[in-house]
Amino acid sequence: MAASNRPFMFSLIPLLCLTACPNDGGAGGFTAGLDTNSAETGSADAGSNSDGDADTGDGDGDGDGDGDGDGDGDPGDGDGDADTGNTKFDLAPVGDAGGGQGGFGPGSCRSSETYGASGNFPAFEDPAYADFLDRTVAIVTHNNWDGPPNNFSLTIVDISGDPPPPNMNYLAPLYHRPEWTLTGALGKNFGLTLDSYGNIYLAATTVWGANPTPDEIKRIDGVTGEITVFATLPNSGPAFGNINYDCVSESFYVSNHEDGRIYQIDMDGDIVSTYKHSTGDVTIGPANDPGEPDGQFVPRGERPWAVQSHAGRLYYSIWGNSNDHSVWSVAYEGDDGIIDPGTAKMEFMSPGSQPVSDLSFAHSGWMLIAQRTMSGDMQTGAHQSTTFEYDYQDGEWVSQGTTYIVGELLPYSATGGVDHDFVDNGYVWMTGDALDFYTPDVVYGLQGTPYGGGGIEVSTIIDLDHEVAQQDKTVYGDVELPIPGDVSPVPPPG
Repeated sequence: MAASNRPFMFSLIPLLCLTACPNDGGAGGFTAGLDTNSAETGSADAGSNSDGDADTGDGDGDGDGDGDGDGDGDPGDGDGDADTGNTKFDLAPVGDAGGGQGGFGPGSCRSSETYGASGNFPAFEDPAYADFLDRTVAIVTHNNWDGPPNNFSLTIVDISGDPPPPNMNYLAPLYHRPEWTLTGALGKNFGLTLDSYGNIYLAATTVWGANPTPDEIKRIDGVTGEITVFATLPNSGPAFGNINYDCVSESFYVSNHEDGRIYQIDMDGDIVSTYKHSTGDVTIGPANDPGEPDGQFVPRGERPWAVQSHAGRLYYSIWGNSNDHSVWSVAYEGDDGIIDPGTAKMEFMSPGSQPVSDLSFAHSGWMLIAQRTMSGDMQTGAHQSTTFEYDYQDGEWVSQGTTYIVGELLPYSATGGVDHDFVDNGYVWMTGDALDFYTPDVVYGLQGTPYGGGGIEVSTIIDLDHEVAQQDKTVYGDVELPIPGDVSPVPPPG
């Protein structure tokens, strides 16, 4: 949420709930069992059982969580009381957020995307989206404990305007479409990216349990909202890690948890090349690995997750064993985006016991990484992950520590997504659990912390289903902010 010199302006108005918003807002799906790690009640989710074992998951695949992934939590109370009659601050337009539809080059890059970081604003024709045009928005993937028709798996959040009071749930305007559900056309996805034209792409996931379509990359048209299967990649079970669009080569990079390859896909959804971290093998066109796809996860230490193109290199994380997670980068051979395996470099070992699921380069060039608590390959937990900041110094990425602290329950409650807005004195945006837990509201969803760092005491916190009586533990995933067309591009390292 961009900082401003304007005074806060408050008005007592009903919460804006668009036609596609759920009416009941029930979180559902929690048990009365005490979470021994945090005093947070356990959810009936894919990685949290009632005795809280999954919350101390060390990422070693020991299966502490129940791992059923069926999302069959109890329905919410459906009273919808939290959705009306609340105080909210005045939201002001932020000008030409889209900044044009590409055309500057190289590739499809707008001037703000020169070094590869990409993502224009969706401009849906849906009348319910009219109030979101020309606003700063965040886009979040997630699971859901609600049943149809409110089991949404993607949410767009209006985060424009002056910052509200910190450490209080802000009822930000939300946008969904009826088909953006776990059981609808969108399905279950974690990884998220946008191209230079505002189209949204999502990668199938098994973070929240088994996925019936593990081989699909979905595309949401940025104008019509139509959902299509953009690409089908070799995968018969484990699904994918994350996805990123590079505007220079006009292609996408997808990390595959089954064969350990990072796939390069063109704008037609066809495979351009692949890169296998463990061997350095690069193929032009599809790979032909013996026995693949075999429905099994590639071993830890060979499994890529986060992917982010930046300044002629692809940065990616490797999900290792316990305390053996890392972040790497590799250069492209040229503007076509083919990877040069001889340039692969381990940038750093990531702290802690949990894998890195997302990384981002902030407006002035520093790096942010976000962890996801995983107690097994398809079993997720909570309260063991955080975000870390890195600064480029003398040719190396140097840790600045946990400058951005997610949530109220320690040891931190990141859920694996991190991005930033593109203004001076801006905010870092992170997905998280238990952003507020003791007030007695329970806020789960999105936290925005001012540049410079801090915790919830200085942050904007947003419950993403507008229901604060029940917990949405482990629900939220990746987050991306579209890039304005008129800002300076994120500079290269150094």
